[in-house]
Amino acid sequence: YLYPISFIEGIHVDLSLTIDYMVFKTADDYRKLISRYNKLPKQLEEVMELMREGLKQKRTLHAVSLKGVLERLAALQVSAKDSEFFERFKEFPAGISESERKMLMQDAERAIERSVLPAFEKLRKFLKQEYWVHLRPEIAATSLPGGDAYYRECLRYHLELPLTAQEVHDMGLKEVERISTGMKEVIQALNLKMSPKEFSESLRANASFRCKSSEEVVEGYKRILNQDIQPKLLEIFPTVPKSKLRVQLQPASKSSGPVAMYILGTPDGSRPGTFYVNANDLSRSPSFVMPALALHEGNPGHHLQGSYAMELPGMPSFRSQIEDRRYNDGPVHFPIHTAYVEGWGLYSEFLGYELGVYKTLYDRFGHLSQEMLRACRLVVDTGMHALGWSREKAINYLLEHTSSSQGEIESEIDRYITWPGQACAYKVGELKIRQLREKAKQDLGSKYDDRKFHKVILDNPGPLTFLEKKVDEYIRETGKL
Repeated sequence: YLYPISFIEGIHVDLSLTIDYMVFKTADDYRKLISRYNKLPKQLEEVMELMREGLKQKRTLHAVSLKGVLERLAALQVSAKDSEFFERFKEFPAGISESERKMLMQDAERAIERSVLPAFEKLRKFLKQEYWVHLRPEIAATSLPGGDAYYRECLRYHLELPLTAQEVHDMGLKEVERISTGMKEVIQALNLKMSPKEFSESLRANASFRCKSSEEVVEGYKRILNQDIQPKLLEIFPTVPKSKLRVQLQPASKSSGPVAMYILGTPDGSRPGTFYVNANDLSRSPSFVMPALALHEGNPGHHLQGSYAMELPGMPSFRSQIEDRRYNDGPVHFPIHTAYVEGWGLYSEFLGYELGVYKTLYDRFGHLSQEMLRACRLVVDTGMHALGWSREKAINYLLEHTSSSQGEIESEIDRYITWPGQACAYKVGELKIRQLREKAKQDLGSKYDDRKFHKVILDNPGPLTFLEKKVDEYIRETGKL
């Protein structure tokens, strides 16, 4: 909680996202947003107070965790009517009268001019004049006071398994070797003599794998989700959630963000689950990677998982709503079960083979490329935060083992520096779910049923240790039948 601002998270990012999530149908909906604007100065004062406490405790971020933040805050300083925060007040639903529109626009302009813009400028000056000179010099979380215990808690918070940094590191090295072998098998099957790195570069340079427009990217994802995945879900799942899934382009203002992300819908259905596609740079969305991303972010990944939990009868909201991701606050934030959530996303990519989604060797290589990045995360996250790796060593490791560009890799590495331990959750969670599935298959033999196993996993969002107990119960009860 002493790091409320970073290049990935914070009010300077979250306010725009919150506006995107809000529903605007009545004049009162617009008044609620204006009320948020007028209360922003108090919120930012609290943000600065937390960061001042961090200064007292000598717990500050590294410079890479704040890259671009000052520039982002400076760019907000435009006239109120030209501000991104005024965009919602340029169009209104038909049910709002002309006189109400005029009043709402005036109130919004006043709130932005008097509250929003001055508050963000005050935050910018605080960061530049007060905070910046005290940024920590080392990237490692272990360089902070009590850093060894802090990183250990970060791993425990995100993984919810009793694993040491060295155990996670070794797990990553083993997975990198296994996945590398799979990549070489694909290349050999294509009768080519290339290294995985060379093959990856040749694929990304091949225009035939690149969509010609952002609309083509969106339509490609819709086709995969609706035609290749949706008809087969009930073969291995007990039910399909009612919540709708839409595929939507990320706005250009968020072009530096991830290539794909998912935001859960609302219980009342007023906002469907949304699979956001970043197609501002078409080279980041080659067609051979799209099946794996559709499986991870859409179905049976985060949309199915999140919507299923949201629709579970009798499930308390703190368990059914798995969208409150504030990684800057870890490990003191309320548990968000990162390994369960992200492990399921990566496990869903693996299910693409059984669902017949990977139709070509290129699609298979695309999945392996995605999986390789998640395996490398185990190595570099623990390397930087516990084993003395430099940022440069971590970057070079990803350059050697993944198909990502230099810029993409630097952004990845800076994310791991900012969120210690979070990136390890994907692969650790996936491996645990696959391990539990194999255990159920071996113990139950002919009594094993994919749909029943997946029901146990989806019915029990929570720590992986809790999940294992539930799978053991399922095995015992089914074995008695």
